[in-house]
Amino acid sequence: MKILLVSHTCMSRTAGQPKLHRLAAFPDIELTALVPDRMCFYHGKWETAETPENPAFRFVVGRARWQYVGKQWYLQHYPDALRRLLRETRFDVVDFWQEPWSLVSAQGVWLTRRLCPQAKIILETEQNIYKRLPPPFQQFQDYTLKRADLMVARNREAAEVLRRKGYRGPVRLVPNAVDCELFTPRSEGEREQSRAALGWGGPEDFVVGYVGRLVPEKGLAEAVEALAHLPQAARLVFVGEGPMRAELETLAQAHGVAERVRFAGGIPLDAMPQAIKAMDVLILPSRTTARWKEQFGRVLIEAGACGVAVVGSDSGAIPEVVGEAGLIFPEGDSAALAERLNRLLCDTALRARCGQIGRERAETEFSWQCVAARMRALYHEVLNREVVAP
Repeated sequence: MKILLVSHTCMSRTAGQPKLHRLAAFPDIELTALVPDRMCFYHGKWETAETPENPAFRFVVGRARWQYVGKQWYLQHYPDALRRLLRETRFDVVDFWQEPWSLVSAQGVWLTRRLCPQAKIILETEQNIYKRLPPPFQQFQDYTLKRADLMVARNREAAEVLRRKGYRGPVRLVPNAVDCELFTPRSEGEREQSRAALGWGGPEDFVVGYVGRLVPEKGLAEAVEALAHLPQAARLVFVGEGPMRAELETLAQAHGVAERVRFAGGIPLDAMPQAIKAMDVLILPSRTTARWKEQFGRVLIEAGACGVAVVGSDSGAIPEVVGEAGLIFPEGDSAALAERLNRLLCDTALRARCGQIGRERAETEFSWQCVAARMRALYHEVLNREVVAP
């Protein structure tokens, strides 16, 4: 099968390229990946494409336009690279790793139907809130959903939203993935070694960690409030950056826990395993808003892969991602969050069991190997071919 994967991100060596390597490892897949030359995400930080190491696939860096227009990077598209690839190669499947309302999806579907009409089209979505989009994104979405051969949803609610939008084709659930070779279970003494290296407290401290953007919708105010109800040994570490930091510092002062709150700033992905292994529990206390709720929560499976228990709110996809690898509390309820954390603080056996389940699920459901195998099966399905063992 000749597969073209069109990405909206630069797919760095640690964040996106493991997916490419795993897909290309299947002998029946001839993979080409198209990525933008650069990309701007949150806080104005630019990311540039990195050349893969020893790839068994074709990696094409295409010049992109409108990678960052205000906060609306869904206008990004390829002015020439995508057209050239579709003319050069007779692809069997074109897989757009982007929301169906993006410009690159609409552009790609239009070009595929004209330049490579025999190719099957797959689009992927995480959107789990039904809402009417402003022009031109509603028009992009209407156009692409009518022409997609198969949709991939990251969570159950996203699949339900697709049906409400009028999509009648096949929808398959495929989760996000974690690199189980980068995020490994912590060994004996690694918890203490990691927190000593990071300066996050001693072996007797109970370290609660958050990883992600410092924004209100992540429920971080509730995290600080919950800390005030935990024993003095409890510490709260925020890993990440964002506009809410000053507010959180003020809130910690008001609750008398400022000395127990640490802001570690942003950490690159390859250093993230050490940070997570320094934690006793990772939290994701997200809060649903009118236009957003948690769509997956990749840090949950990264913590699970490290054997670290998690506590998440019931916002969006968090409960289905956590499963039995942690505890769930009602979003916005800081007292309930404190109760869940205190339970894990007091019950080391429960903490260890959650961590073990998290690692097992990472290996059997969320590893890049598992996700790549599921995508391979979908490529066969959309082409009406029988899947044979590689």
